[in-house]
Amino acid sequence: MIPAIPSIPSVGASESVAATQAAASSSAAGSATDAASSTSFQNMLGQAIDSLNGATNNATNVSLEAAAGNASVADATVASTEADLDTQLASALTDKAVTALNTIMNMQA
Repeated sequence: MIPAIPSIPSVGASESVAATQAAASSSAAGSATDAASSTSFQNMLGQAIDSLNGATNNATNVSLEAAAGNASVADATVASTEADLDTQLASALTDKAVTALNTIMNMQA
């Protein structure tokens, strides 16, 4: 049987978290604000990479279990598809970030 898909937090919840973080960082002084925002971005990026790594590890493990006859092929397919979609998302975000960086670097002052 395929395990239940975990719920995705609503957009409103993430906006309220972002608003809370923005309010907290706006109350801090100059360089402390820069450090807090870069730290939160680093944490967010690290969590995204950890999530991608977890999805690929899960897909590998479920595929090995399916090959050994301990899991269904459907479970392996679902896990593999999730890992593939996560990888495609990471690749697309990387491409956009590189494009944005190149655009900024090519700006005339």
